[in-house]
Amino acid sequence: MRWLWAGVVGVVVALLAWQAGKPAEPIRVGVLHSQTGTMAISEQPVIDATLLAIEQINARGGVLGRPIEPVVVDGASDWPTFRRAAERLIQTEQVATVFGCWTSASRKTVLPVFEKYDHLLIYPVQYEGLEQSPNIVYTGAAPNQQITPAVRWSLAQPGWGRRVYLVGSDYVFPRTSGATIRAQV
Repeated sequence: MRWLWAGVVGVVVALLAWQAGKPAEPIRVGVLHSQTGTMAISEQPVIDATLLAIEQINARGGVLGRPIEPVVVDGASDWPTFRRAAERLIQTEQVATVFGCWTSASRKTVLPVFEKYDHLLIYPVQYEGLEQSPNIVYTGAAPNQQITPAVRWSLAQPGWGRRVYLVGSDYVFPRTSGATIRAQV
C-alpha cells in the first residue's frame, strides 16, 4: 500500500513539474464594443482602456501566471450584430468572459445570450438600474448613485424654484432615468 501511495505522489509531482515547464495557456477574454457606426466615437476609448488594462496585467505576469488574450469584436453600433458577436465570442472563440456593450439596448440584446450559455458580461458604464442578472457585472453608476443626489441637491438650491423640465433623447436610459426623476420630484 505504501508503494502505491508513493507511486501516486510521484506521478502527481512529475505531472506538476512537467506542467510548470510548459508555457502558460492564455486566458481569452472578449472585448465587445462598437468600432464602427454611430457609437464608435464613445466606445473606442473603452476598448482602448480595456486593452491597456490587459496590457498592464500581462506586464505584471498575467493572472495566476497566465497571460490574458483579448479577442476584440466590433458590435458595429447595431443590436443584432452585438447579439451575434456575443454568441460568437462565447461559442466559437470560447472566451472566459466578455467586457462590453455601451448602450442599454445593446446590453439588453445580449443578455439572453449570456443567460442561455451561463456566461459572464462585464458592463462598464452607467445604467438605469431596474435590471439584475447573475450573468452581468454592472460596474457603472445607477440612478440612486448619480441622478437622485443631483436632483436632491438641485431642489435644495434657494431661488431655483420647484419647476423641473426633462429634456433628453428617446431610448432606454433617458426614459428610465426620467421616470426616476419624476417620481423623486
